[in-house]
Amino acid sequence: MRRLQFVIGVGICAVALLSGSASEAGRGFGGKGGMMGGKKGGGEASKETPDESSSNPMNPRSSREVHENAGLFNTGLRPAYPSAAKCLEIKSAFGDETRHDGSTRYALAFHGYHGGNDISADIGTPLVALADGEVVHKYVGGRLVGNQIYLRHAPEDTGLPVWVYSKYKHFDKLPQLEVGDRVKMGQFLGPSGNTGTTGGHFGGQGYPHLHITIYISRSPDYETIKKSVLPKDVQYLDLVALYLNRTPPVVDNHQARDLPDAEKDVPIPYMTPAGTVSPTETRLIWPIMCQPG
Repeated sequence: MRRLQFVIGVGICAVALLSGSASEAGRGFGGKGGMMGGKKGGGEASKETPDESSSNPMNPRSSREVHENAGLFNTGLRPAYPSAAKCLEIKSAFGDETRHDGSTRYALAFHGYHGGNDISADIGTPLVALADGEVVHKYVGGRLVGNQIYLRHAPEDTGLPVWVYSKYKHFDKLPQLEVGDRVKMGQFLGPSGNTGTTGGHFGGQGYPHLHITIYISRSPDYETIKKSVLPKDVQYLDLVALYLNRTPPVVDNHQARDLPDAEKDVPIPYMTPAGTVSPTETRLIWPIMCQPG
């Protein structure tokens, strides 16, 4: 039987599918529930070299080919923020090779490509569910992880023909929600923070922000291990691509990247603290409330 083992790449806590016992990894397949905890499996892999044998795109040390096939690259999509409200903006986009401050990302982790979107947010800023969904995982991690939660959004939650997983990182406090809880679009998850960002590049003050990563799968099945959720046949999706209002929907980063440049400005749907949603029929919103203009 295959085993799961944790991999840490250049100070980034991430998960890879390697050899190890399923029971050691705290395995839970089939999409029900999730895990917070689990036993350690195996020793720490080398931090210095890529893992060319891994086919898991969530492994930061998999080959560049594996990552690119799964959609880990800059799509060129541009969020068009509303004129009627003030939304906190992306400061380091999906697939960027630089951080919000212009510094270069570590080349040995995901080959230097950003696996999510960073939205600068003061500590205590309310973070909300971007769609109806279910809590499938929560975790307290170290550097570049911090307080983390995964939501899973079914096709009937989003109107998209895929299962969507949203990973929120760096909460100031771990959300009080439990694995298996249902959430509604716009529901408060927890306060933004700088957990997992202090030390290293960002120093003692850290960098308060929301790091959000979107994964998709055609299957409802996933595995849970101590630090992560592993959807079956996982692919990356740029957060901004979620809001493309197209028929048929674009749920593939390769398709998003190939859109004509004139079609890459994407209006951002949002909710205000008063509960006003714009546009009214949307099932997907910005993961932070927008203030009325």
